[in-house]
Amino acid sequence: MKISMKVLGLVVAGASLFACTRQHDPRGYWAQYKNERIASNNQAPKLNPDGTIPQVKVAEKVAASPIDGKYESLCVTCHGANGAADSGAALAMNPKPRNLTDAAWQAKVTDEHIASVIKNGGAANGLSATMPAWGAVLSDDEVAQMVKKVRAFKK
Repeated sequence: MKISMKVLGLVVAGASLFACTRQHDPRGYWAQYKNERIASNNQAPKLNPDGTIPQVKVAEKVAASPIDGKYESLCVTCHGANGAADSGAALAMNPKPRNLTDAAWQAKVTDEHIASVIKNGGAANGLSATMPAWGAVLSDDEVAQMVKKVRAFKK
């Protein structure tokens, strides 16, 4: 009985040692780590050679229209930032959200229909109920601007 316990202990120890060595192999990340280490050690000079403070160029942010903000807060989750319905949430949805960049769909749908879907939701227009009604959130003017934004996605 003692011999079998020793053998069992060796087998368990060997199996756990084998399992520990297979958990993570960092070699695949070595190049990325090396590049990040080099970049972090190469700091930009704090002063110009003549002792003056360097000018920092700040990229100018393009002022977004208010409707862009509404689109980002209400629509991007499903339709994506570029209207192609390729966001993570869109890929998980069934049915898939409308691809607003589809030229064939853009050609056959009217502005009034798009406005109705935005305002009243998908179910009220014979479409998927996953498209919510935004009529209580958006004014009629904002719905009209959103229709223009949808039209601008056409490829």
